[in-house]
Amino acid sequence: MNVPLTTEILRDLKSKGYNILKSSNCVDDATQYFSPAKVNDLWKFLEELSRESATVVIEEIIDAPEDSFEGKFLRVY
Repeated sequence: MNVPLTTEILRDLKSKGYNILKSSNCVDDATQYFSPAKVNDLWKFLEELSRESATVVIEEIIDAPEDSFEGKFLRVY
């Protein structure tokens, strides 16, 4: 199941210790799907990440306007 990404969801994920939203989508994809993840060494993870990946750091987008999340969904299992 996929749910639209919201600030409330991001805050909840952060409070549970998640720090990234992993995605197999590219940044240019109109619709993007994310799975929350916890990464111990965030800097190392980011260095190894493809620049075209839509994966994001939760802290960097948590204060973004709600309309910037349009077309972005969280995968819920």
